[in-house]
Amino acid sequence: MFSTIFIPLIKSSLNRGLIELDIDPEADRYSILDRNTMSLVYTNFKPVAGNVKIIVPLEYTTNHNLMALILDDSGTPMHYVTGNDKIQAQLVDARTVTLNP
Repeated sequence: MFSTIFIPLIKSSLNRGLIELDIDPEADRYSILDRNTMSLVYTNFKPVAGNVKIIVPLEYTTNHNLMALILDDSGTPMHYVTGNDKIQAQLVDARTVTLNP
């Protein structure tokens, strides 16, 4: 005779970094860069709401190695860019974060 034992799954957290950007209404797109390597971490077009939440790797929660750039392709002068340097991501459980639609 066999018996089946059900063991509940342990719900562990999924630790990641979170960046929240308040994007200018005139902007068209935004990019997140690793400031040490200048490699692109994330890029996208501006959402309708104007604010974005971005999940980034855990390593960015312990240092200030991110740079955010906001680009206005239609403004004057053309390709106007503004940015924020040395950003540190907030430590969050990625399973509980509500991202932009």
